[in-house]
Amino acid sequence: MSFSFCQFGKQSGGRLLSLLEAKNICRKYRVRSYNLGQSGMLEAIKNISFALEKGETLAIVGESGSGKSTLARQIIGIEKPTRGDIFFENERLEFANKKHRKNRFRNIRMIFQNPYESLNPQARIGKILDDVLSINTDLNPKQRKQKIESTLSRVGLLPEHRHRYPHMFSGGQRQRVAIARAIILDPKVIIADEPLSALDVSIQAQILNLLQELQEEMGMSYLFISHDLNVVEHIADHVLVMYQGEVVESGSVSQVFDRPVHPYTQSLFASTPMYRKRFPNFQKPRDKKIKNVKKGACCFAERCPYSEQRCQVEHPDLITKEDSSRVACFKNEN
Repeated sequence: MSFSFCQFGKQSGGRLLSLLEAKNICRKYRVRSYNLGQSGMLEAIKNISFALEKGETLAIVGESGSGKSTLARQIIGIEKPTRGDIFFENERLEFANKKHRKNRFRNIRMIFQNPYESLNPQARIGKILDDVLSINTDLNPKQRKQKIESTLSRVGLLPEHRHRYPHMFSGGQRQRVAIARAIILDPKVIIADEPLSALDVSIQAQILNLLQELQEEMGMSYLFISHDLNVVEHIADHVLVMYQGEVVESGSVSQVFDRPVHPYTQSLFASTPMYRKRFPNFQKPRDKKIKNVKKGACCFAERCPYSEQRCQVEHPDLITKEDSSRVACFKNEN
């Protein structure tokens, strides 16, 4: 499997031909200071670009608040980006276009983080799945029933489970139901937003194996959001590292996990016990933030253990290296 970012690959009319492409996605929110009674704009994600090909997995990693889930909401269509474009099968997706919304809902599906909250507690599983089919397909009731039963079997549940309510399942089983809901329309892209984090450790491996089996069987592409580096190394083809709404490093899984370059990426490994022996010289972020960092400077300048004067007044570009990986850091310009 191969991965390429939006500035690489086969071009048509100046654009990359990809299954899913995000180009310079930005999302701003209006925020209000209740103490001062003033409002302003918060830029949650800034100029995010990537291209995803059929059958591959792009993992998006970063600590809480880095913008991972915000990016997912733009791709799935829950929110409209403030700026930027999203293309699916070389067609620009318009947020308000009914045809595009239906196409997006059918072909780009999402597995949410918490299976306890993402399923309607008052609906039987069969009803939850049937609603998806009745709205998005022309199948008759008999065909929908057959599709529901085959999909439940595909995710490791029994056909008769369609009669149960969500509270009658364990956490792992509920996540299987959530996966069934995501794949029942035979989508081409799955956005998995921390799909393992709410599960017991003993169940996580089972769900991860299921996701990999389904990808191989159905040929789907995954946009896999996670803070668990071990899981990412196991499942991903390529990795996008985000901090404060920006991409600071990206590359193949071997590039990022064997030779991480950006100080923030290195700090993620330094803060993860199982990777400390692999990277004994990597440093964690500063305990005390550097003061008086100018607005528009490097997003990691306040916490970076290698922060210099230039980092605190200028913003580094996301530069493509000879091996096609990318990094936004002044100390790696050469």
